[in-house]
Amino acid sequence: MADNKKILIINGSVRGKQGNSGRIAAKALAYLDSKKSVITTILTLTDPMPDIKAVYNLLAAHDGFLVITGVYWNNWSSPLQKFIEIVSVFENSPAFFGKPVTCAVSMDSVGGIEIAGRLHAVFSGLGCWSPPCSTLVISRVGQAAVDATKGTANDPNEDVWRLDDIKVVLDNLVISTHIKSEWISWPHAELSIAEGPWPDTGAVDLGSPKFL
Repeated sequence: MADNKKILIINGSVRGKQGNSGRIAAKALAYLDSKKSVITTILTLTDPMPDIKAVYNLLAAHDGFLVITGVYWNNWSSPLQKFIEIVSVFENSPAFFGKPVTCAVSMDSVGGIEIAGRLHAVFSGLGCWSPPCSTLVISRVGQAAVDATKGTANDPNEDVWRLDDIKVVLDNLVISTHIKSEWISWPHAELSIAEGPWPDTGAVDLGSPKFL
């Protein structure tokens, strides 16, 4: 058990377990559970959240992350935005620093790859890094194209992303958890980890500087 790697799936969908992100999370969990050397947990951001310190401990206990979201008006979900805002106090801490991150985005027809690229940038700023082939973007339009030509000779949509391609993302995520390096952090203001419940509503003051 000592060599087992721990993967945290962060389901950021506004529909929780019920939507496309929930389906991706379930598929990812089933695939990772088939690997004897991986322990997987799902954190669904629409569920009641643990207190802030417990979320820090959860992140710190895992070796890599799969972040999942839909596309909502050219942005990721509101639960995921709230999560990013709160966990920003964990920047370059043992919660994130030096850990690989991958992402899966579902969309209607446009915007997914832009959201994925921004997510990788955000988590890079928190201290994570992105392995090769670490992004999957699945669209309603793409899936319709896949279904329309399935089984045909010289299928023109063979290279369109589909749910099964999550296996490549996850394989690379697990492989990358075994890569160790002496990463160097840039200077940054360390914020204190807030105590207390997860702030589902109301203002959020995490102690960042006030200059106005």
